[in-house]
Amino acid sequence: MRTCTRDTSTARTNVEPRRAARRSAVIFALLGGVLLPVAGAPAVETWTDISTPLIEKLKSQGEKLAWPGGCSGVVADRVTGSVVVKVVGGGLWRIADRGATWQRIDGGTVSGRDETGWATSVDQNDPQRIASFSLDGLAGLTTDGKKWQSFTDNGRNWDFGSVDWSAAAPQTIIVAKHETDPPGEVDLSTDGGRTWRELAIRLNGKPDLIAMVGALDAKTLIYSNGQGILRSTDAGVRWTQVSAANPLTRIPVCFRGVVYLGTAAGLLISKDLSATWQTQGAPVKIQQGPFFGADERTMLALGSDGAFLTQDAGQNWTRVAGLKPNERGQGFSFATKWFGCYAWDPVNNILYASTMGNPAFKLELGKLPPSRQ
Repeated sequence: MRTCTRDTSTARTNVEPRRAARRSAVIFALLGGVLLPVAGAPAVETWTDISTPLIEKLKSQGEKLAWPGGCSGVVADRVTGSVVVKVVGGGLWRIADRGATWQRIDGGTVSGRDETGWATSVDQNDPQRIASFSLDGLAGLTTDGKKWQSFTDNGRNWDFGSVDWSAAAPQTIIVAKHETDPPGEVDLSTDGGRTWRELAIRLNGKPDLIAMVGALDAKTLIYSNGQGILRSTDAGVRWTQVSAANPLTRIPVCFRGVVYLGTAAGLLISKDLSATWQTQGAPVKIQQGPFFGADERTMLALGSDGAFLTQDAGQNWTRVAGLKPNERGQGFSFATKWFGCYAWDPVNNILYASTMGNPAFKLELGKLPPSRQ
């Protein structure tokens, strides 16, 4: 067993820091500028349960919440810092004051649960626009954070979906259906979720495999099943491969005219509505996000290695947190590849996490460091 003792040798005191510095420099260079925490000195991370008081209150009022309980699905408003959490079987609830007060916002139009971390999402350009793709429950979207339009149920419904947020009243929606036979069914709505039609394409049906769908405008769609990125400009009739890259994120993020996907090697972006793609910034594994701050330079993204922050559009990434551990040994995994749901409030620099069968949690990351210009 190793013990920690003080070494008073002057030679050792002088040499070891230099060796450590050289090792750090080599590691930093090999990682392409990605900043990682010093091994053996992890920061103390305190995840705080924010939803159990709400759940207990709902139960005391006679609410019959669905299996497996808890919360699944969380999104943040990058402008105001407010956060919306999905209660399993109990709809969407907004937190406007760092978790102290809750208000249901969906008017009873959303139920069920989020199977994945991409089932409930926001328009990053206007975060009061929210879509929630429920499994075994009602789903819908809002364009003002108040009035909701319901989606017509389509069996057990969906694992995740993407909305054409470029439209003032979104009509084009592409979704990945849950556990179909054969697996991987993809459906499309061009009337705001009132009707659905099955597309000819198929996704990989297992959480460990590549699967992505995206709606970019009324006719432009993208998808991936591990064979690169394919694009359609006729609402899913014909498809053309536009990139050999395989995204790890399940839906694209559109912000200020740029389309973002996360990969094992960092950000992949398109500035021409997915016709061409380029890498942006240093390598970092991205499975969820990016979530934006005040502008396109400030982003937080998550992968199996933890949560990473950039303030220079991805040229440098700093690891700011690990993933939420499942300390209770119950419920589903917080891993970013499927069940875990994450959101970032850049106003207060708080990371949120949820997954089925567990409460929703928050992790305060401290003061946001000054931006590099």
